[in-house]
Amino acid sequence: MRESLESLSFGSLAGIVALISVLLSIVWANLPSRIVGWVVAVIAPFIVAYSLYWLPVWLGADDLEFGAWAGVFIVPWYLIGLIASSLGVFLFRRPRQPGIEG
Repeated sequence: MRESLESLSFGSLAGIVALISVLLSIVWANLPSRIVGWVVAVIAPFIVAYSLYWLPVWLGADDLEFGAWAGVFIVPWYLIGLIASSLGVFLFRRPRQPGIEG
């Protein structure tokens, strides 16, 4: 699994972060509180990008240069995931029902 993950390109992994973020945003969009839904939608793509970047190390790859390159990969992947997650929450949010706060 580690070898197949390491063989993917920067763009492919960015697409995976975006796909995971938009799929998770369906869940966040249906949370009762709008504020909590948006907070989670902003934080979740970072967790996905961070985890995907460090996954090869967690699977046994040498971490010699991973720390030096982390920001170069994690920040753009996070931004792409943030855009996907935000769009997902915006598109999948159900209209507010009377009597429900949030």
